[in-house]
Amino acid sequence: MNWTTAGLLLVFLVHLVVFAILGLRRRQGYYLALVVTFSLLSAAMAFRLWWPELSVGDWPVSQLLRAMAWNAAVVSITWGLARFVSRRRALREP
Repeated sequence: MNWTTAGLLLVFLVHLVVFAILGLRRRQGYYLALVVTFSLLSAAMAFRLWWPELSVGDWPVSQLLRAMAWNAAVVSITWGLARFVSRRRALREP
């Protein structure tokens, strides 16, 4: 077993659970991008651990999932920055 990959899987699963709970409690849609990101990262690490030989064409499934996670992370970061800017503007307005 690759302990680095297993450790990353654990870290990603913890983040997934925490953000899912926060999203459900706070009922805020922006947590969805975080949940999707950490779901994809968790799945990528699981495939890397248990099914590393599985591929689509020449691409390992774990790599495809990581690429999708990058896209979800870009959405998440963009959404977070937009919320931050919006909040800052709201605080400045009288």
